[in-house]
Amino acid sequence: MAVNERRSAEDDGLDLLHLATAHLRRHTDDGWVAVAPRVLASALAALRTSHPVRGRHAEGDYTVADGVLRTSVRTLLDGDPRLRVSRVAFRTDARGVLEQAVVELSAAYLQPIAPLAADVRTRVAGHLRDVLGDPGLPDAMVSVDLVVTDVHRP
Repeated sequence: MAVNERRSAEDDGLDLLHLATAHLRRHTDDGWVAVAPRVLASALAALRTSHPVRGRHAEGDYTVADGVLRTSVRTLLDGDPRLRVSRVAFRTDARGVLEQAVVELSAAYLQPIAPLAADVRTRVAGHLRDVLGDPGLPDAMVSVDLVVTDVHRP
């Protein structure tokens, strides 16, 4: 590359990726365990594009960025000591109408999973209906799936 040649954002991203990869290779397994959650969260945030999710109200349709919707679901669940949210994902149809929400979480040790799952599903489905402007939307239209991937100390 010539000194006065313009660099693209993609080139900068690749340089940063190579630098990050080189630094990560220096970590021991113990070191990787310590930094992995932060590194993965940063990578997902940097690579995640925002998709519109269609909502409805009396004046017509509107869209909400899925990143905003994801943050609102995390905020809804963050105060619950029975769980820690790891990931929130959405699936929409071709028109942007929400079809599925997936909440991946860690449950508190010895927390009964079935009541926790039922409560989280109900709260998230209600929240999504409120945010997307159709509180009368039947639960069957938007499925809320839970994935418990870990346990943690309460």
